[in-house]
Amino acid sequence: MRKLLLLSAIFLTACQTAPKEEVVPPRVMGDTHWTLEFTLLKNNKPTEVKTYQFETRMDCFNTMYKMQEAAKKVRNQTGGGLCYKLFADGQERTSKDLLTKQ
Repeated sequence: MRKLLLLSAIFLTACQTAPKEEVVPPRVMGDTHWTLEFTLLKNNKPTEVKTYQFETRMDCFNTMYKMQEAAKKVRNQTGGGLCYKLFADGQERTSKDLLTKQ
C-alpha cells in the first residue's frame, strides 16, 4: 500500500511540474490588397503556383481570367486561381472591393 501511495505521489508531482503552453491562435488582421493564387496544371498535376496582389477585386478577377485563357492554349495544360482578401471584424468594404465598376 505504501508503494502505491509513493508511486501516486511521484506521478502527481511529475504531472504538475510540466508547464502547460497555451496555444494562442494568430490574430487575423485585415488585408489592404486582393491576393490571387494561380495554379498551373499539366496533365492534371500542379506544376507551378504564382501569387499576385492587386488593388481592386476586379483587377484580380480579370487577371485570373486572362491567365486561365492563356493556360488553355498550351497542350494538356489548364489553370485555376483564387482571389481573396482577408477582412478583419469591422473592416469596411470600399468601392475597390466590388467586382463591378460603379
